[in-house]
Amino acid sequence: MISYPPIIDAISAVKLREEIKQFHPLRTNGFTTNKWIGIHDRPENTIEKYIQDSFDFYLSSQYPTAVGFEWCIYLMTSENSGIPLHCDHDEKMREKEQGKMEYPLCSTITYLTNNVNPDIIFNTRNGNHVDELIEFPPSEAYFSLPETGKFVTFDSRYIRGVYPGDNEGRITLCYSIWHYKPEGLDRVEIVSKPFDCRFYTELARQPVIWLGGTKNLNTNLYDKRFTFKYPDKYNEGETWKVIQ
Repeated sequence: MISYPPIIDAISAVKLREEIKQFHPLRTNGFTTNKWIGIHDRPENTIEKYIQDSFDFYLSSQYPTAVGFEWCIYLMTSENSGIPLHCDHDEKMREKEQGKMEYPLCSTITYLTNNVNPDIIFNTRNGNHVDELIEFPPSEAYFSLPETGKFVTFDSRYIRGVYPGDNEGRITLCYSIWHYKPEGLDRVEIVSKPFDCRFYTELARQPVIWLGGTKNLNTNLYDKRFTFKYPDKYNEGETWKVIQ
């Protein structure tokens, strides 16, 4: 996992937040769904343009085989909301091929608000089948605290989530980079005037190893119980690596 300090200016963050609030929730036939934008598709809104531009600016040289992006938005409106532990994968393939797992090249998170409740990313990852877990229990855990404009990238196979807590108003835009177009993904088909987000030139940063005090949390991953350590305090925008 690597992180970047805020990569867009305040006006760009406002434009993205406004559009996420307008688009939320993303639904198809009554069900919440992820969306798609191809690498060469003409963007029809600010979210699609930001995804293409941030990839071009920061990641295109690392992933020359990329063909497009699967994306989703999280707008948390209750202090009890969170994101269940999961990894990014081809959902239709898993369903049709009896649990076979195929993964994107990389996954990303863009934070559009400040918050003190982190994304937690474990180095536990799924294997070639949904029932296969590698490096379990985790030997490392990453804690990424939101800060408006912060951008993080990580291995799509890694298990991640956000635990319930003080999440009111927490807004994130997530996209995964694919080397093919998974079945069942479509454009959002909401047209607005795309805003040309203003990017800063920032260097990637490795997470800092946490050497302070820790607390323990017992939790479940699928049907397996495990305990992990987390920092006993943190601040908005920080990114920590905690050895388990």
